[in-house]
Amino acid sequence: MKSEKYVILCLMAFVSVVMSGCYVNEPSQPRFHKMNVDFDVPQNAWAYDTQNRWFSYYYQSPDITASIYDYGTWTMSHEYNPGTKDAYLIQLPEFLFNEIALTDTTSYYYTQRLDYEVGVGYVRVYVTNSDYIYDQGWTPDNMHFHMQIVY
Repeated sequence: MKSEKYVILCLMAFVSVVMSGCYVNEPSQPRFHKMNVDFDVPQNAWAYDTQNRWFSYYYQSPDITASIYDYGTWTMSHEYNPGTKDAYLIQLPEFLFNEIALTDTTSYYYTQRLDYEVGVGYVRVYVTNSDYIYDQGWTPDNMHFHMQIVY
């Protein structure tokens, strides 16, 4: 009787050791993936839409597939001082309040909205100014945008 218990106990220990060796401790795959899309818009690349009175820039991004578009989520930011230690991001849509000095004593104040749209294979950013700032011969400056996608 004692030897049967000993044999069963040894058999259980053996099976336990063998089974623990069958388990491979691999790191689990992440449930979500993250991707960054960065692009610059040079001042001369902005296109003006006379009907809607905004500037836009079309950026082709083949990384934004139909699957990512349908099931992913993203944030778009305007990056100030890119590539420096003083760089910082402002998430879009962004509203700016600007001033143009017309003379030493007169200034023109206006608001500016930066916004974007995303589609399969592209990102389009918009700059819309209030009032008639376009009549002043104004064009948006060089801008850097950062998009973070989780899918």
